[in-house]
Amino acid sequence: MNSQIIIDTDLLVFVVGTSGSGKDSVMREAVSYLNSQSIPASTLKRVITRTPDKNEDSIFMTVDDFLNRKKNNEFALSWHIYDNWYGCGWPPIKNAINQRQILLINVSRSIMFKARKVFPNCLIILVTVPVEIAESRIKRRGREDEKELQTRMSRMKSKIEIPSPNLTLKNTGNLNKTVEELGNFLKNHYLSRWG
Repeated sequence: MNSQIIIDTDLLVFVVGTSGSGKDSVMREAVSYLNSQSIPASTLKRVITRTPDKNEDSIFMTVDDFLNRKKNNEFALSWHIYDNWYGCGWPPIKNAINQRQILLINVSRSIMFKARKVFPNCLIILVTVPVEIAESRIKRRGREDEKELQTRMSRMKSKIEIPSPNLTLKNTGNLNKTVEELGNFLKNHYLSRWG
């Protein structure tokens, strides 16, 4: 499928925010909440050219294989950051759309204008967090060495423009409150369209 195609769906939910904002935790718990409310939802497992760790559920791919598949338009979206390639494959996206299922996708802020072009009716959720909390979370997960940590911290403090979000969440510590806010927002959205 050509990555320039435009797909009219409001089932894709792109979750953006700086490193350490807690996007994956919020997404995982929001899916659990939605499913408990009989709303079909899941998260997209990204393809990454970094070996997965306990903090991240992803599909590992070598750089050569990734770039080959990128050339063949096998990714709806792809980006390069922190010395790794990230990709969102077409099959899980098409499957979610066909099954009328909300699909939450963790993506880089830098890709959001392109995402809005490909999926003009997607939802954008911005997760924010104070810098000191984000830094503490990044250090705690222990994935980066000191140089990589400084790179992430520097980028975290830079302003990256994104299209206007449909919802901004402050994820400062009470995960249940953040998840409830996102879960109710997505539940109401889904029921108004597909209920």
